[in-house]
Formats: sequence, structure tokens, C-alpha cells
Amino acid sequence: MKSMILQVKTHTIKILLEQIGIRSPHLGIHVVSVDVKEVKLPILYPFRSDQFSFLLVTEGELQVNVNLLEYRLKKCNVLLLSPQVVRQFVKFSSDCKTTTIFFTSEYLLSAGIQNKNINALEFLSSHVNPLLNTQVKEREVLMQILDLLKTKMDPGNGQAFQEEVLLHLFAGFIYEIGSLYKKQESLEEVRGTRKEELTFRFLKLLPLHYKEERSVLAYASIMNITAQYLSQTIKEVTGKTASDFIGKMVLMEAKILLTNHDLTIAQVAAYLNFSDQFFFSKYFKKQSGISPSNYRKTAL
Repeated sequence: MKSMILQVKTHTIKILLEQIGIRSPHLGIHVVSVDVKEVKLPILYPFRSDQFSFLLVTEGELQVNVNLLEYRLKKCNVLLLSPQVVRQFVKFSSDCKTTTIFFTSEYLLSAGIQNKNINALEFLSSHVNPLLNTQVKEREVLMQILDLLKTKMDPGNGQAFQEEVLLHLFAGFIYEIGSLYKKQESLEEVRGTRKEELTFRFLKLLPLHYKEERSVLAYASIMNITAQYLSQTIKEVTGKTASDFIGKMVLMEAKILLTNHDLTIAQVAAYLNFSDQFFFSKYFKKQSGISPSNYRKTAL
């Protein structure tokens, strides 16, 4: 049954680039600049990806939901998107322009940073706020490196040691952006980022376990804290409860599954590990205000 399940899609670098009409000969890393006025963006649904990406806003604004948490990005903002987080691009201003670097975990490892200075990769961990605010000069430095990376990725330049140059430029980018995250994190320490750290850990655990675990207690146990403290922390940092996030994650996947009319509602319930269709329907209606069968009719 699972082979035919339509669920939140996971896109590779190749698929993401093909969606906007780009074919890349280098599948470990790619830098792409997008002007919303000139490129139709077809991926507006929730999806996951198997690579890291840094999205830098160079003009305008956009709204991105990451693991159901809303981020509003403006010029000079950078957003880190880690593998497997659920992201959805919601809104773009008409003047929005972005530059994004995609890279796989394998390419990151090939840069050898973890062998020299593992602290430089701390910003990729679960406790860091993925939204980075840069100053104009900092953004300009990042863009200079990204422009160089784009140039060196061109297979037509025929440069000797091209891959080596590309890899070292990429390592430089990681160190540069890592230093900016570290600077931001040190500035935020006075605001008590322990609670933010727990929030981001929870939001990274959620996509990994929501099919099996729907209780706050289960996530609190994984994080070695009490359910009450987790609930209070999530509410304080986000304004929403941990149960809200769990319910919305399950609901999002359920809605996507229900659009596949080859599946019965009982099959959808089983895929999401509900004991039976009755409990799934009850849960779905509580979260959405509508029954699964009625949702399926309206989703036609």
C-alpha cells in the first residue's frame, strides 16, 4: 500500500531546479537567483527536500512556512532550510528577488570542515534560529561569494582544478555564514535562547515522528524534559501550543493523502497510524472542523 501513497513530496536538487527550468551538471551544489516577475514558481505546496539550502532575499519580501512556523523574510534576511523540514512558500511581493544555494550533506562533508573546526557547523544544528538578519555589508560579502560559486560551477570555463576551487569557495561561504549565525546567536543569548533552542529541537523532531507520536508527552520524553515544560516553552516562544503543531502536521499530511482518490479513508488512517477510521475521522474533524469525507469532496 505505501508504494502508492501520495504524501508530502521530497524533492532533490535536480527536481527543484528542473521545476524552474534549470538543468545543473553539478548535483552536489548549485546557486540559483530568482526574480519572481520573470520566473513562474510552481512549487507552492508543502514539500520536503533532501538537501540544505540558504535562501537570501536580495529584494522585496516573501513568506515561508517551515515546519508550520511562519517566517516573513525581507531584504538582507537569510533562511536556513535543513533536509527533511517541511517548507511551503506562501507569498511573494511583486518585486521579490532571491538567491539560494543548495548543497547536499555529502558535499558538505567533502569540504572537510568537520575535520578542522566542527564548531563552524554549529549553526546547522537544531538549536539555532534558522532566520538570519544580515547587515548590508554582510549581505554583499555573501553575494560576492555566491556569485563566484556560480561562475566556478560553469562547466564551460575549463579551469584547471575547478572542483578544488569550487570546494574551497564553498568552505569559505560556510565559514562566513557560520560566523554571522554565531554573531546573531551571541546577541540573542541575553533573551534566554534555551527556550528557543527547545522550540527548534521540537520543530525538527516533529516531521520525523508525527506519524507515530501525537502526544506532547512522547516528544518531551525524547527531549528529556517534562510535557508541561515543553508545552509552556512552545507557547511562550511561538504563541501556539505543542499540540497545535502536532495536530497541524498530521492534518497537513492527511489532507494531501485525501486528495489521492485511489486511497480509501481507512487506508489514509492506517498510513498515519490511527487504530481505525473512526478515530482518524474524529481527529481530523477536531483539527479541521470538517470530516475527511467532506474535505475530500471540497478538495476535488
